[in-house]
Amino acid sequence: MNVSDLWDFTFFWQMFRNFIATAAPFVMVVMAVYVVKLLLSSIMSAVARRKE
Repeated sequence: MNVSDLWDFTFFWQMFRNFIATAAPFVMVVMAVYVVKLLLSSIMSAVARRKE
């Protein structure tokens, strides 16, 4: 059975690439906010430990 007759893989791949290209900037913004939060929390905990 030839599955290329049932599924148009090039179409699915193009749709996947379009979805990733559309969603990637929003994901990067969320990840940047998360990384800044981690950085600030680690700096604050280091300063709090130093004062003890």
